[in-house]
Amino acid sequence: MRQFFALAAAAGLIACSPPETEAPAERDAPVIPVTMTETAPVAADEEEAGLPGTDIHIFALSWLDGRPVIGAASGGVIRPGYDNQPFFTPDGGGLLYTAGDETGETDIWHLDLASGETAPITRTPGESEYSPRVPPGEAALSYIYQPPGGYAGNAYLANADNSDRHAAEDLAPVGYYLFSGDMRQVVTFALGEPNSLQLIDRMMDPQEPVHVADNPGRSFARTQTGDGAWVTLERGDGGYAVHRLDFASGTLRDGFDLPGDSQDFASLASPMSGMFVFDGFFTSSNGTLYYGTVSSDPSATTLSPAWLEIADLGALGLSDVTRIAVSRNADQIAFVTAE
Repeated sequence: MRQFFALAAAAGLIACSPPETEAPAERDAPVIPVTMTETAPVAADEEEAGLPGTDIHIFALSWLDGRPVIGAASGGVIRPGYDNQPFFTPDGGGLLYTAGDETGETDIWHLDLASGETAPITRTPGESEYSPRVPPGEAALSYIYQPPGGYAGNAYLANADNSDRHAAEDLAPVGYYLFSGDMRQVVTFALGEPNSLQLIDRMMDPQEPVHVADNPGRSFARTQTGDGAWVTLERGDGGYAVHRLDFASGTLRDGFDLPGDSQDFASLASPMSGMFVFDGFFTSSNGTLYYGTVSSDPSATTLSPAWLEIADLGALGLSDVTRIAVSRNADQIAFVTAE
């Protein structure tokens, strides 16, 4: 297993700062399939395994007058089987993702962005790991752990090589999660009837999850201040709205609708003129990539981005885009697509 540096939810889920304004990159480079160094087993019958066939495509990202520009294709993870849930490592050199095998189980893999080589981080027969992230402290790696015998996962913390793995919170089954900037709280997508958004204070003994809302979506992102989270809740029309969750109080603020029926977004720091920092959001709907910004100031009176149409995803060779991830330096963007 290959070590990598400073690694920063259910199958199927980002903070960064845009660089200085620069000219748009070229768009005509083809997507480069990745050749795996240690090839993850391919699902022979994905329907039987229960995992859809998905690929990860990475493109250059540049900025022109504060507006994102999608540039040349720069690789990804493109093979038969399930490859999903991309997360760029904070050092800018790698991408964590979830890969499925022929048994329907999943492991966490690492893609080296410079070489295109991949290697497993977890190799756990009979067990599965999902939703890799690099937490803001305490450990090098976090993910959802599924023990043998069925889905009953907790959010886990581990070293970069998956040693010293341990549960970060007591609630199960959990499908997705996000830690606060100080690691004290974790917000979770708790599976149940209905699924619910639960907030856990990890310093409490025993832990007592606080119910926040029902019917959450799977996308979570910390606000740029670290004291809040952007979460999605299902709307009455079947679409999703993004809300701001305050970690300390557990309160939700009314937010804004994602376009169409999308539930996936990627969040990044978007410096603007004036006193406050703005959070930027990428999302997609009906083959179009959108971008918008809202104030990171918790006291802001309104949260309502003016969505800009950034790209025709079909023109980039992408279809059925779901999850999106952006690198910390906002110079690369990853899209999950159907095969």
